[in-house]
Amino acid sequence: MAENIAVKKISLFVLILAVVLSSFYVLDFRAAQSETRTNSAVSAYSTGDPQIDFPGRIYLYVEGDDSISKSLRESLGAELEKEGMEVSVASAVEEKYDFQALMVNVSKRDGLYTPVYASSDLNILFFYTSTGEDTKYFEQFKEGNVTVVFVNTGSREGEKLIRGDIELQDSTKGIISLKAYRKHLAEEAARKTVEQLQQQISVFP
Repeated sequence: MAENIAVKKISLFVLILAVVLSSFYVLDFRAAQSETRTNSAVSAYSTGDPQIDFPGRIYLYVEGDDSISKSLRESLGAELEKEGMEVSVASAVEEKYDFQALMVNVSKRDGLYTPVYASSDLNILFFYTSTGEDTKYFEQFKEGNVTVVFVNTGSREGEKLIRGDIELQDSTKGIISLKAYRKHLAEEAARKTVEQLQQQISVFP
C-alpha cells in the first residue's frame, strides 16, 4: 500500500514538472530583464525625384517560415502600422510590386534558451524600394554582394532604394518563456528596422 502511494506521488510530481516545463515552450510570459544592443549599417541610393508615400501603402516580405521569421513578420507589420502604414504581407519575392516594398531576411540565428536565461545574436538584412521595383537587388545583397551597381533607367518618377544590415545581440536574465523571448527579439528588431528606414526616407533626395 505504501509503495503504491509512493509511486502515485512520483507520478504526480513528474506530471507537474512536465506541465511546468511545457508551459515555458507554449505560453507567453516573462519576468525578466533584457540587455539588447544593435549595430547597423545603412546605405541609400536615389534616382530622379522620388515621391515617397510614407506613411502610405507598403508591401512587407519577411523571408522564411521559422519561428523567428514569423515573429518578425508580425512585429514589423505592427510597427509599420503604428507609424500609419497600410501593410500588405507578401508571400514571395516579386519582380515588381504595385507600390513601395520592404523586404527582410534573417541570416544568423545563434542563440541559447533556458527558462531563466537566454541570449541571441541575429543578423538582419532589409531592403526597401520606394516604387516596388528593382527587387533583384535584395537577392544580390543576400548573397553578400555589397558592391551592387545601381542602374538609372531614366524614369521621371524617381526611385529610392535603401539597404540596411542590423546586428542584434541580446542577453536576457529572469523567468521567460520561449514564445515571449522570440517576441522580445522580434519587437526589438522591428523597432530598429523601422527606425532606420524612417531616417533614410526623411533624407532628401
